[in-house]
Amino acid sequence: MWMKQHWICYLIGVFCWLDKATIGAILDSRCYLEGGGSAESFLATEDLAVGSIIGKLRINGDPNAETGDISLSLREKVAPVEILAGSKDLALSVELDKEGVRGPSSIYVNVICIRRHSTDPSFVIPVNVRVTDVNDNAPQWIGTPYTLTLSEVTVPGTRILQGARAEDADQPGPFSTVEYQVLPGPYAEFVQFLNPLEGTLVLKKALDYEQLQNFTVKLRAQDQGTPARHSDTLLRVVITDADDQNPKFQRESYSAELPNDGRPGELRMRPEPLKAVDQDEGICAPIQYTIVQSQDAKYFRIHPHNGQITLLTPIGYGEIAHGATLVVKATQIDNPDRYALTTVQLTRPGSHSDLSTLSFVQKRFVMRIREDTAVGNRILALPTNKPGKHLKYTIADPVNSQFFSVGSLGELVLAKPLDYEKMTKHEFQVQATDGMTNSTAELTLEVIDVNDWEPRFRETHYEFMVPKSSLQSRTDTFEGVLIGKVEAADGDRNDKLELSLRGQHAGLFEIDATGNIYMRPEQLQGLNESTVHLIAIATDTGVPPRSTSVPVSVTMEGLTLAQSGWNSNMLGMFGMIVGLFLMIIMALSCYIVRSKKQGKSSASALGIGRNRVHSQAHSSVSSANLVTHEKLAGNGNGASVTSGGVSVLHMKHGGNITMANPMNNGLHHVASGASSSMALGSSAALLERERERERERERERQRESYAATVRSIVSRASANGQLYEEDEIEHDSLQTSTTTPENNNRKVAAPGATAGGGGVTTITTSSSANAGGQSNLLSATDAMGSSENNLTVYF
Repeated sequence: MWMKQHWICYLIGVFCWLDKATIGAILDSRCYLEGGGSAESFLATEDLAVGSIIGKLRINGDPNAETGDISLSLREKVAPVEILAGSKDLALSVELDKEGVRGPSSIYVNVICIRRHSTDPSFVIPVNVRVTDVNDNAPQWIGTPYTLTLSEVTVPGTRILQGARAEDADQPGPFSTVEYQVLPGPYAEFVQFLNPLEGTLVLKKALDYEQLQNFTVKLRAQDQGTPARHSDTLLRVVITDADDQNPKFQRESYSAELPNDGRPGELRMRPEPLKAVDQDEGICAPIQYTIVQSQDAKYFRIHPHNGQITLLTPIGYGEIAHGATLVVKATQIDNPDRYALTTVQLTRPGSHSDLSTLSFVQKRFVMRIREDTAVGNRILALPTNKPGKHLKYTIADPVNSQFFSVGSLGELVLAKPLDYEKMTKHEFQVQATDGMTNSTAELTLEVIDVNDWEPRFRETHYEFMVPKSSLQSRTDTFEGVLIGKVEAADGDRNDKLELSLRGQHAGLFEIDATGNIYMRPEQLQGLNESTVHLIAIATDTGVPPRSTSVPVSVTMEGLTLAQSGWNSNMLGMFGMIVGLFLMIIMALSCYIVRSKKQGKSSASALGIGRNRVHSQAHSSVSSANLVTHEKLAGNGNGASVTSGGVSVLHMKHGGNITMANPMNNGLHHVASGASSSMALGSSAALLERERERERERERERQRESYAATVRSIVSRASANGQLYEEDEIEHDSLQTSTTTPENNNRKVAAPGATAGGGGVTTITTSSSANAGGQSNLLSATDAMGSSENNLTVYF
């Protein structure tokens, strides 16, 4: 009794010590993170100054050097951060750079936390510092400075520079999106960027080599940060002279006197020798002179290079009595379309040429003229037979008289800008008079079309709203949704417009030739914006092509809400799947635990039966003296126990043997037919049926294992000669043992047996012999420990 109380007190003390240790461990939360978790994370901008505090570590405990209860340090010897002494503040020790050029783009360190006045091991807490981007880089021009060489005949609207670009080292986004512009200043009106987001430069104003040979403008590349960063560069344009002007005589008219005797020879020009030069100074093409065919031209010849006129044949006094007028043409050798005309008035001494009838050198003049010819330019010379005389010229047509005028010396001048789209040809008559006689000439001027109109949109900004119903009704179809229409026109008569869309999400939209914009709803799954910004560009088919752009904003009504609802549904479905998965795991866990317990219980179960055991000597192998059985086969004398089809032994005198196996931590009585059952409240019916079949298979395995165990024990006992048949039972030493006190039948195994076998199995045998006395079997035999199944058996 005293021993039993002693063990109870001992167990209570052990439980109290374990409970105190557990509570103390739970209450000691030093070095744990506040709010749970196993790692710390911070955000730091890349412009954070060295020495600044990144954040405070959320670690339980006081790191004060004198009164604190924890110590904090970094595992890394060289780290870009440091922990301030006596605090939890994490400070920056090196410069950060999101681009990774001047410093690290991210930080990952390990903080070691040690509990003071404790033998607990240290804690390692990972700390991750994410570096966020700031607008710390300005765009940088590539391949600067830029130099262009342009011909003066380059038409305004021509793309003169493509591929000019600047790169921003910041992360993708507004900080690295570059916009281009021409800074205001001298000559800034000559060029402009086709689009702020593209480095394509176009000519805005016509060039003239004779007025300007070169100029320089300043270009700027600027990002979209706040405040924005920019960089500037220079563009130098060198203008080359082009063959855009006709040759020009130094005098508008010349005169010469024929020899009195009419002999052939060179004529002397007045007021100076006849000469024409190319007005394109950069080209200065060589000039060739010819005499325009007329009635009097057959008498004369002109030198093609120096313009010297010579009389070829002798003329009588009656010939050319009133003089003659020659029209001299100066033509560029490299371009026959460039020429100039002048007149040479020939007189004979003593003649009165002024009394001759006024007439034009040609009755019909035909010429082609570009529609962008500047007002005030001299278009054509209308020579008469009275050069140098101030005549009066009149254009009778009231419409054409607004476009043209004729000077007193016969030069046709443009008075009003031409427009090919309104009038492609000008036909009219010019009348000249000297006060005494009149003369008329017909003029035909064909206008050459020039792409001088840029496309124009009706609106400066288009905004469209896509209803939610349109997005939902056609999500699964391939039919585009019409979201709106942009309207553009071109002032040039024969030009056609081509419309296109630009922008980050331009691939989600289409635009046709009429300006209708369509959207494909099936392509919106990856779109995270409810408003899309595009640029509509209209380009004409003129030479050179001109284009213009306008911003377009498309708002998808309910797109964000639809996406959030979809995410909620998916989240709910995911939660259901996780819940079902957890239930299955719990059911399987319970099933596995129950199966293991049943396996252990069945494997260690012992029945009540009658056995015949005889021990003549102590054996070193305890399993030789161990007899186990499954169930009681009979209750009378001479009953036999059979397991797995093997007859084990016979016992003549009725007796009961009870065996307990600690592997099951309890008793399993096969004879009583009681079985323990563990209820699984959360298991499904299907799992219950499967477990029932599994239990049947487990019981079958237990029977086979039990039979094998019995066969092994019997074979070992037979080998040692310690198993007797029924006829030898009368000489069994167990029957002749002396009677011992009654309390010996309740003797238990010594505590020392527990350490060797891992558990104690107590077998109590009660004999009902004819003598009526009780035998103390425990005192008659020595304790023998069994190494099989961790059992210690006493006979």
